[in-house]
Amino acid sequence: MDFGLSSEDKLFVESVKSFAEKVIAPRWVEIDERKWPIEEVAAKLGEAGLLGMTLSSKYGGQEATFLQAALAVEELAYADPSLATPVYVLLETAWPYIVQRHGRDEAKEEVLPEVVAGRAFVGIGSTEPQGGSDVASFQTKAVKEGGLWKLYGEKNMVTGVSTILNLPYGGGVVAITRTGRLEDRHKGITVFLALLKRRGRVTPGFTHRDWDEIGRHGLSTGYLTLDGLPVEDVFMLGELNGGFKIAMEGFNLARTIIGAASIGATRWLLDRGLEWIKQRVVFGKPIASYQSISFKFAELYARLEAARLAVYRAAWVADRFYSGDTAFTIHDVATAGATAKYLSVSLAVEAALEVMKWFGGASYFKETNIARALLGILSYYVGAEGAENILKLIIARNIIGREFV
Repeated sequence: MDFGLSSEDKLFVESVKSFAEKVIAPRWVEIDERKWPIEEVAAKLGEAGLLGMTLSSKYGGQEATFLQAALAVEELAYADPSLATPVYVLLETAWPYIVQRHGRDEAKEEVLPEVVAGRAFVGIGSTEPQGGSDVASFQTKAVKEGGLWKLYGEKNMVTGVSTILNLPYGGGVVAITRTGRLEDRHKGITVFLALLKRRGRVTPGFTHRDWDEIGRHGLSTGYLTLDGLPVEDVFMLGELNGGFKIAMEGFNLARTIIGAASIGATRWLLDRGLEWIKQRVVFGKPIASYQSISFKFAELYARLEAARLAVYRAAWVADRFYSGDTAFTIHDVATAGATAKYLSVSLAVEAALEVMKWFGGASYFKETNIARALLGILSYYVGAEGAENILKLIIARNIIGREFV
């Protein structure tokens, strides 16, 4: 077993770290306060080759491994612990890759180069008003009308709709829709790349509104109502009624990269906490000298190392599977991704709360910025890309067996 990075990976990390330190870190609070629009950040990310990293060079991608994508997102999260920047990148790592893997050539050739350049955004349209984890019960319909598919229904907690409308090309969402009967469950699901704005023109047939989120303000999340949004056949991903596995595949990849973002944010939190406990003096001694502080720091550090290995391994498993290694299955990718997200997100939340206690009352002020990281991380703690109990269910079913769980 080799726990080191290759020379290529090390050089890649150094280049991302240099970019993140120079471009993102000095302005991450501006991103969170919406003083530096995410669309302008996306242009910088595109110039640096950090969007659609895992895509083929045919579409302008870097053909990066998922391990390299995880390493990049970890560094971006350290630079922007509000998570707006790393979440933008992780979404453009996972879902455009699904478009590349399952989309038609015409659709890929049009949209993916725009994603890589930072001119288009491809998100996920999954969660519905009645819930998000039971994908097989989704009710958004796709109906064939006059040679086009028309989408009808509601999607909630959709990231990036406002961003799509503000980008030069635009983009859309990987929309999970029902093309069969509701009782067909997962066998009646079809996935489309539904473009909300294409070639600079807004597509008719939808309305949206953004939620006022408690954190991660730099990247919008909203409510999307589909009222006959037209989609051409060429933008179907996979086959008719064969979309359930495609959607799950995207979530598997996204969870792994979310784990990487959480690791980066945790590193930032512990570094800020370490600086503080060394300099904060109470009863004549730095508070790091008290075991109630130093032992908790040691515990969080040890858990960070363990969670980081879980994230890296999940990315490595994905790389093995997608390179054609028959020793790995899509269930291995799912289990590893769920494990990575479960361990890393819960750790990040606990680290944020603990560091806030070390800072004491000062942590309640925006100027210390610790709470900004906590509020961003909470998005993934409370459910985005799979609630904690769903992650446990995935792991249990894949390891114990679906017939028992």
